[in-house]
Amino acid sequence: MNSEAVLADAGPFEKMVTFEISSAELEQAMNRASRRISREVNIRGFRPGRAPRRLVERRVGTDRVRGDALDDLVPVRVGQILAQTEIVPAVPSLLESVTDTANGAVKLEVRVTTWPRLESVPDYRGRRIEVQPPPPISEEVTARLEQLRHMYAPLQTVHRASEEGDFVMIDMTVMEGDRLIESLALDGFSYEVGAERLTAEIDESLLNRKAGDRFEIVAPLPGWLPSDPQAGEDSGGPASAMGLYRIRVVEVQSRSLPDLDDEWASEYTGHDSLEELREEMSGELEEEHNAAQWEELVGETMKEAISELDLQIPERLETAQTELLLRNQLASLERHKLDYPTFLERTGLEHEQLIRVLRERAVTGLKEQILAESVIAAQNLVVEDAEVMEALRAVAQESGDSERFRQAIDQGVDLERFRSDMLTDRAQAFLAMQVQPVDDRGEPVAVQPPAQVKAWFDPVSKPEQIPNPGADVSEALYEAEVIDDPYFD
Repeated sequence: MNSEAVLADAGPFEKMVTFEISSAELEQAMNRASRRISREVNIRGFRPGRAPRRLVERRVGTDRVRGDALDDLVPVRVGQILAQTEIVPAVPSLLESVTDTANGAVKLEVRVTTWPRLESVPDYRGRRIEVQPPPPISEEVTARLEQLRHMYAPLQTVHRASEEGDFVMIDMTVMEGDRLIESLALDGFSYEVGAERLTAEIDESLLNRKAGDRFEIVAPLPGWLPSDPQAGEDSGGPASAMGLYRIRVVEVQSRSLPDLDDEWASEYTGHDSLEELREEMSGELEEEHNAAQWEELVGETMKEAISELDLQIPERLETAQTELLLRNQLASLERHKLDYPTFLERTGLEHEQLIRVLRERAVTGLKEQILAESVIAAQNLVVEDAEVMEALRAVAQESGDSERFRQAIDQGVDLERFRSDMLTDRAQAFLAMQVQPVDDRGEPVAVQPPAQVKAWFDPVSKPEQIPNPGADVSEALYEAEVIDDPYFD
């Protein structure tokens, strides 16, 4: 380390670096800063970048020139000092003070905030974590069978007034002022009463209607209706937009529910018997319940772990993460074409309240990350290249958009970020496997990690390695995705 630099503790996970910059070095930096500033301001009689320093200082002030010079010098000097240590800043260093010395040099104090680390991972073995018991599988099987029964039930015309659950064949036009909404001009459209595919008001107006009935109703336009760019921002979609609906009921149809028996199971689901269908549903539901309970167990374990974690997050790191979350929020609003004041109005939050919410979220996220990193290091958790590739391939298949995914590969997927997220999931799963899940009465509950989670900690169950482990993962993934894509068949 630079012999003239002094490092001292300045708080939890913070260091104060003290060093000097000579008068000659500062003068040179101020000259460079002056030339740069002179290219940004217009000084009469001089071309950009050519004005004397004294005129630049007269225009913008000596403090501005000196400040810009220090902004150039300090990061470089701090980087040189820290390069000789194991200290890695978590956020940009902060210049705390500048003091002139008798020999013309300046003495600087710079605060360096480091990434917090736990000295040891808390022991969660045997910790009791409450999870919600799943609903009885038999009741869910019955409910699902009823859904299938209704789904495959044929429709029959009935000569009575419509009831909830019936289908009505309608002709419809909708006017917003003098404008006909083309996307809602329907002829012979089959609509389920009570499904609220349009609005609750329309569903209510369709009750107790018979074939041949005509009526008009003023009701809100559907929230999913896209705005008409030629009709202004408030046209279509927003809850405040109203339309005049003119509807004619052509026909009323009712479901003819079949009997739930072996013949129905064979015809509509391909199973040999209703009992076979029930058993298959029961197995699927058991897996779904266990997966849901496992996710709940992981979430509750992390929530309790974070609440008990004795870790003070440096204020500068906390602030930086809060600002990152705010930037992400604003970017999301921009993508959805929603301005910030409208967002605050809809959420009922003031700016300061949102910042408090984001700050709490930032602290929780930082603690989760720090705890996960400690588990990863203590347990020597790793994610192999083959696992990253397999996970990315699964994402591509689930997205159903191979072209967009290939473009992401071409532009460079952040594989290390993807690997880091996988490691975090693995660390959280490890903690959840140490605890004892219980119900609301304190009785043990059998919650098994999914097969994929078990494979993370069982070398025998890990996915096969790619043929050439040293090959570039993104290239291998790209080739595999092209081969698997039916578009290229």
